Amino acid sequence: MGSTSKITSGVLWSLIVNLVNSVYGFISVPILIHYFGKTEYGIIGLAMSVNVYMQLMDMGFNSTNIRFFSVWLAKKNFQKASKLFQTSLAFYGIIGILNGLILLGVSLFSKEIFHLNANQDEILKTLFYVLIISAIVSWYSSCFDQLIKATENVAWIQKRTLLPKILQVIVLFITIYAKLNIFWYFALTTFSMFAILPLSVNKILKEIPTISFIPKFDKETFKEILPYCLNIFSFSIFQFSFYNLRPVFLGMQGSLDSVADYRVLNGIIGIVSMFGGAFMGVLLPSTSKIVAQGNTKAYYKVAYDGTKYISIVLCFCTFGMMTVGNEVITMYVGESFLYLIPWFNIWLLCTLGVHNQAISSLILSGSDIRAIAYNTSISSIIGLIVAWFLIPYFEIGGVVIAFAIYIIVQLSFYYLYYWPKKMNIQSGRVFLYSFFPFVIIGSCTALLINIIIPLDREVVSSFLLKGALFTVIYTIVCFILLNKEDKRMIYSIIPKIKK
Repeated sequence: MGSTSKITSGVLWSLIVNLVNSVYGFISVPILIHYFGKTEYGIIGLAMSVNVYMQLMDMGFNSTNIRFFSVWLAKKNFQKASKLFQTSLAFYGIIGILNGLILLGVSLFSKEIFHLNANQDEILKTLFYVLIISAIVSWYSSCFDQLIKATENVAWIQKRTLLPKILQVIVLFITIYAKLNIFWYFALTTFSMFAILPLSVNKILKEIPTISFIPKFDKETFKEILPYCLNIFSFSIFQFSFYNLRPVFLGMQGSLDSVADYRVLNGIIGIVSMFGGAFMGVLLPSTSKIVAQGNTKAYYKVAYDGTKYISIVLCFCTFGMMTVGNEVITMYVGESFLYLIPWFNIWLLCTLGVHNQAISSLILSGSDIRAIAYNTSISSIIGLIVAWFLIPYFEIGGVVIAFAIYIIVQLSFYYLYYWPKKMNIQSGRVFLYSFFPFVIIGSCTALLINIIIPLDREVVSSFLLKGALFTVIYTIVCFILLNKEDKRMIYSIIPKIKK
């Protein structure tokens, strides 16, 4: 299977896995809240939230490793790839132990930090102990997927990811019917992720038989990747902070109601964002190979056609959700939250900002990524400042406006300066050929359906009818708009994906 087929297969399987995760989350959350109670279930969320910022300890190694693995494997330099793998095992092993020690330290003072009663503190401590073990194993094995992605086997990774999800569904049923306590539910769910490790090891040995799984820090390899790694980290910390500080700012500058509004909208729009985020991890191994080999034809194909395919999926998700927005919010939290629809729609439009992921993967595949680091840092700071000052006036709307400004600042830099001046990519062609046509198709389809179908229909039937109509109309119009080469590619890939 060629790179194009691998990319498409990887994206489709990523979308399938994201859909499965979304359905699981949508179904499991109310079941678990009903079973454990809102307070105990909240303790799970608290334990996971404490561990979230530990992701920054990656320091940009994830994207860095995928990029360098891809380049060295493309050049058949298996020795350097092996040294990086062993260095990563050593680095991630240390990070895993450090992560565990931090969680242990937090657990010692959890009662005072989180103002818990004795019973709640005891539960939280047991969950932290599970996370300590999980963190050490997860960090150590995290470079397994990085190496597999570099071999352009993203579709295989996504298929394999379905195994722990199936196990989690089984754990959910066992928890309810065997009346397991919160510790056993959390432990079994967390440790189910490790069922894939033997499969990953076997896959790596098939792809690169000479690889060694013994940690060994190589100073020269580390020095070679460190500058790129720090550039990734420099913008990751700002981007991570922007996305995760918004609800904190709402709590400080707004009200508890606005925080609840944020959780409601983020829970729904998170599904769209999940689909939108499926592309970068799939594209980076292939674009790193393209840049390393100096393949100009493939470079521009990713820039223009890659953006087109991403835009098709993004517009389907965004305007599809906009079409059934009233119904989804009503089914999810009730009619009393329909006042959020204007902010809901604006937030959805902001998710279209990631249509540039194909070109961003080309930037990340190069050696100089300072521009993307500066742009992300500046847009994140501006977005957070805007959110801080607008939240007292607009509540949840302040966060949505800040997100819109964050996206506008980023895209303005790329469209007006970086793409045409530094990458020789025609911004007008990207916008008019690869993006805007599908925005028009999606928005017109959504508007037409909401005009035709009245609001007074039964919610579920309205959701199904609108969703089906949007899917059919949007798919047909987009397919008509595709050129012969696009259609040939689709016809050639379908049988390969089934394998």
